[in-house]
Amino acid sequence: MQPSPVVGRESDRIGETLDQATDLTARHLSDRTGLSASAGFLLNRVSREGPARLTALAAMEGVSQPSMTQLIQRLERQGLLTRLADPGDGRVALVDITEAGQALIDERTQTRRERLAALIATLSPEDQAALALSAHVALPILQRLVENADAPVDASEVVK
Repeated sequence: MQPSPVVGRESDRIGETLDQATDLTARHLSDRTGLSASAGFLLNRVSREGPARLTALAAMEGVSQPSMTQLIQRLERQGLLTRLADPGDGRVALVDITEAGQALIDERTQTRRERLAALIATLSPEDQAALALSAHVALPILQRLVENADAPVDASEVVK
């Protein structure tokens, strides 16, 4: 793996940008009523990635299997998640999002977009254009970072 040309101050600037975006999303854009952050993260993951085993979800979300079991049971009682038989192994259940769960995710996404649009409207036209351009450039790169973060990393490939 090639050494990264982005080191030091530039890496810090990227980190600060992501920190600010996270704070903006969590504090001002997201609807924080009725759903914990961990429940929202889980619903989003299952919505994006499809049905998965409980053990795999626990590992991907960085929580214990008993904690994931409790969270899934709570979301099942709310009608947001369901368990399906694994077509590859009938002894195993997969966790999937329900129509109601997907509708909730879609509603929360729409709320975030509407709140963001209202905030963007407070910017100058020049700042709006600059933000749109930076989003156009950054989105595919951020998507690759997410893919890389989800992929197993070989310790021998990590640049020190």
